[in-house]
Amino acid sequence: MLPGLTCRPLTTDDVPAWAELLDRAAAVDRPHVRDSPEWLRRSLTADGFDAGAQSLAGVDPDGVLRAVAVVELRLGDLEHLRLPCDGVVDPAWRGRGVGQALLAWGESAARDRVTRRRRELGREVTADLQVWAADHRDDVARLCARAGLTPLRYFSTMRRTLPEGQEPPAPQVPEGFRLVRFDDHGTAGLRDLHNAVFADHWGSQPLTEADWERFVVGNPDFRAAWSFGLLDPEGDLVAYANVYAHESDWPALGFAQADLGNLGVRRDHRGRGLAQVLLAAVARRAREVGTAAVSLDVDSENPSGAVGLYERAGYVRVHGDVLRAKAL
Repeated sequence: MLPGLTCRPLTTDDVPAWAELLDRAAAVDRPHVRDSPEWLRRSLTADGFDAGAQSLAGVDPDGVLRAVAVVELRLGDLEHLRLPCDGVVDPAWRGRGVGQALLAWGESAARDRVTRRRRELGREVTADLQVWAADHRDDVARLCARAGLTPLRYFSTMRRTLPEGQEPPAPQVPEGFRLVRFDDHGTAGLRDLHNAVFADHWGSQPLTEADWERFVVGNPDFRAAWSFGLLDPEGDLVAYANVYAHESDWPALGFAQADLGNLGVRRDHRGRGLAQVLLAAVARRAREVGTAAVSLDVDSENPSGAVGLYERAGYVRVHGDVLRAKAL
């Protein structure tokens, strides 16, 4: 299946070797995000993930892990199935057709998972195989083009630096509203707010409780003590900012960084400056805990004007990603 490699599904015992493989690839590929070993382990044991059918490991004759691919499907996808294929090939094994074979396996595994999901749903739904890659990865662009995946969306990583000794201004909370931190207030009602806020965003579908636990509040990088919500005069949660600490990225960055994962305001409360309040609160808290910057990812075609909002808050673009897709 993979030229020169013995293939089998991944197991949790592979996590250390998988992390080492990612380190070898990172030295060449210069990724701006890294997956921690804990995240890799959790991805293999997540609810609804079948490692036997949705993962592939390629091992050389000496038993060294040289290639990995994982195909995912979120449980909450009901109207359109998104199947990201995430793969890596050891730089020493590139140019042998391993990447092409890895992506072909990913498409086959994705088609099988789509067939199962359609049967579970009892109806036909559209589906895409997806590959995310940094915009400087010309090798991935060529590989995807040969496999029939075309650019679907462009995303930007933006960063606000937080110079030491320069405390960001305090957030100006509107009268009647209350700013709370999620380690104090808890996250009750946050999933419902998130699903409502992102209902009108491109590609968004509701997160199930299992996906919410895996990707958001149960994510080992989630920092409730760095994350904020805004309560309206009636005490309802109407806006929020979830923040993460992807510490596996810090050595390559050369500094500690807070990552703003989600920022949302309920539709009937937009236009009141609540997003700016949350951005200010996050920046101030990030400086308090000793990080040197706040980073976020934004859809470059976001119709809500998010890019302009972040620019006004002091964020500048530092990286780009391309989402490529193929209908299944």
